[in-house]
Amino acid sequence: MHYVWLFCIFTALGLALRGISAVKWRRGMLESVRTNLATALANKLVSPFIFASLAGIGQQLLPQTGLPGISPEAWAGVPLAASIFAYIVLRDFSDYWLHRWLHTAPLWPVHAVHHSDPDMNWTTSYRIHMLEGVMMWVATLVLVVFTGIPPIGALAGFLSFQLYNAFLHTEGDIHFGPLSRVFATPRFHQWHHADEPSAYNTNFANIFSLWDVMFGTYRVPEPYTGKLGFEGAPGHDFIALLIWPYREWAAMLARWRGRETGAAAA
Repeated sequence: MHYVWLFCIFTALGLALRGISAVKWRRGMLESVRTNLATALANKLVSPFIFASLAGIGQQLLPQTGLPGISPEAWAGVPLAASIFAYIVLRDFSDYWLHRWLHTAPLWPVHAVHHSDPDMNWTTSYRIHMLEGVMMWVATLVLVVFTGIPPIGALAGFLSFQLYNAFLHTEGDIHFGPLSRVFATPRFHQWHHADEPSAYNTNFANIFSLWDVMFGTYRVPEPYTGKLGFEGAPGHDFIALLIWPYREWAAMLARWRGRETGAAAA
């Protein structure tokens, strides 16, 4: 049901920004939406089982690590809005570093699935490979367990996070002027998805671009009008996207074995 609300919200936003052209979807956009929603559905079919397993294991094992954490009782009397804001800030900070990690060579085949969309739109936020979804769930579980944020605050923060992430992938040039160095915008994120070497490994934040400013990865020189995605991407082929990480890892392993064989022969 929430997809219907998101469709209404972002269609209205598109109409306000671009007029009637916002609802005249070209073929590539239609294929993108179809593939993205199919990916989201496939993830949702298995996510409850994976998350339930991870939650059960995490709640038992994480406290035994001895790492410092915040007791849930510490949130007693804290306004709900404050717990929601705390979740969003902490989640965005942890996701910034997870996102950077996903752009390293070993994990790029997983995250490349998200970057494969050449027709980026709000549904692109749901083009996430199942393996990346598991990493996100683990990171979120660790965050919630160690911060002790109340479930209602974490849930509201999670939903707010999802909404903003969909906005971030909106088609069209949306920018906040000087505030864009604090809050991420669609223009900011289009540069992250840009098929241009100068844009690689930049703009990792999902909500607060301030992290990129702080850690030297912010780059938004102007509106981006070039190609999105990357060379050789599987485009909107749903099956190819499902197997993409495994195919790429197999190719990486073959190249590594080839170098090892060549070194041994020398």
